[in-house]
Amino acid sequence: MNLDYLKTYLELIKLGSFSAVAKEMSVSQPAVSFQIQKLEHDLGIRLINRGRRKISMTDAGKRLLTFARAVEAERACLLTDLDHLRQEITGELNIAASTIPSGYLLPLILGEFMTLHPAVTLQVVTRDSVSVISGLHDGTFDVGFCGIAPPREKGLESFYIAQDEIVLIVFPDHPFAVRQEISFAELEGEPMIHREATSGTRKSLEGLLAKAGLSHSRLAAHLLLSTTQAIVAAVEARAGIAFVSNLSIEKSLKLGLVKQVKVKELELKRDFYCLYYRERMASRLQQEFITFVQTKINNGKLSSGQ
Repeated sequence: MNLDYLKTYLELIKLGSFSAVAKEMSVSQPAVSFQIQKLEHDLGIRLINRGRRKISMTDAGKRLLTFARAVEAERACLLTDLDHLRQEITGELNIAASTIPSGYLLPLILGEFMTLHPAVTLQVVTRDSVSVISGLHDGTFDVGFCGIAPPREKGLESFYIAQDEIVLIVFPDHPFAVRQEISFAELEGEPMIHREATSGTRKSLEGLLAKAGLSHSRLAAHLLLSTTQAIVAAVEARAGIAFVSNLSIEKSLKLGLVKQVKVKELELKRDFYCLYYRERMASRLQQEFITFVQTKINNGKLSSGQ
């Protein structure tokens, strides 16, 4: 079926006469008649009732009209998409991410996105989760990634990207290292290493413990550090023990530098989110980046442990 003939059919139904279509499309009236007749021949059914002054559609013609409108709409979308693809995406995108997304999730997608769009500049800044959200709010950042539930705020959009589990790690010769599991009460008095109060990991840990009927205040802070990497290194150096994301300890576990210890009846899973303000998505770059991340999520490329 010739798509141009479908377009001619749409014009005929819209304008109501062969002569009007011929004038609109700058072709001869016989050419218009030929295209409609060819459609009828190809489909094997009459589409138009030809009167002296006006035309009308047969039932088959009405059905074809629905199809032709859908095809024309899809063709318009196709041409728009191809036009976008022909135009190289350029510009700069400012991204803020909390420690875990910045160190363990974003590297999985940033490299691929840059390969697809080499003229793009991405600036990624690592901040605690509270600062990520406030930076989005005041316009410092275009896109944010963090591990605390986004606030309900007009215009602020978010979607799930991945999940991790907050686990307890100790150094290899710590007494807990040879235990299958311990109780939460046994952590009291231990030299605990914590993240700062505004970090997503800290807030998630406090919230998850509260849901389990436990208080984070029972874990006295022996040392406060600002990054997960620093905490893992401090545990390796026997400065204390800590709760950290399981995504951050894969290498240390394989090298035997830390041990993961289960805490009885305690499962500390939390979600990570991508956040942005929809009304500020003026640039094609930002739209492409958000769509790219969502595609990765849908394809399972950012699931926990990958």
